[in-house]
Amino acid sequence: MQRYYVRDESIDYPYVLIKDNDLHHIKNVMRYKDNQEVIINTYNGLVYQAKIIKISNDFVKLEIIKQLNPKFKPLNLDIGLSLIKKDKFELALKKMTELGIKGIYPLLTDFSIIKIKDSHKKISRYKAICKESSEQTQRNIMPKIFDIQAIDNIDLNQYDNLLFAYVKEQNMDLLSYFKKLNFSKNTLFLIGPEGGFSDKEANFLFKKGFKATSLGNTILRAETAAIYVASVYRFMMGDNR
Repeated sequence: MQRYYVRDESIDYPYVLIKDNDLHHIKNVMRYKDNQEVIINTYNGLVYQAKIIKISNDFVKLEIIKQLNPKFKPLNLDIGLSLIKKDKFELALKKMTELGIKGIYPLLTDFSIIKIKDSHKKISRYKAICKESSEQTQRNIMPKIFDIQAIDNIDLNQYDNLLFAYVKEQNMDLLSYFKKLNFSKNTLFLIGPEGGFSDKEANFLFKKGFKATSLGNTILRAETAAIYVASVYRFMMGDNR
């Protein structure tokens, strides 16, 4: 059943109003009719089964049939990914969302070649991408998209495990680190751009308690590294979520 995220103000129980892009999707893409059913998801994780009772040019009105028990629990993993070319960064956003991670940091790093002029618009687009991927994968909780920031602005107090990809040393491989993790604890993993983290950034991370991690014998592109880290974490965690 198709899923749509709505804000709390769109619900006047037992009715729901959907507008804008989701209206277009319901009316013109899915071509739904009255009495067809969809899943309604709030941004704070509530899930409802609802039926369409009216489709107009300005809105879709639905009636909630029942509340559902959420089936999805996000991984206790946040990934910070340096800003890279638009299509590659957005691909990583989609795949990290599909794989179930909890949060995503778009990072400004020393070797970033991307300059952001309007961060508010960028964050809005990132959230829209993650919303679409969350609906497609039936997530009941979207990943949190943090503000664009440098690594020294991240609040590290919320994390128990701090890791980053670094290729300049013979570091323990990712799988070995993940074998030691308590998956009920919060983990943050940082990934630099194609040039990696600078020595200055690496020294800062070491001082903050980060462990340097190898992602294998080949150099991965930044977007591939992000997808790889999320995939290995999910695989190692198995069904324990």
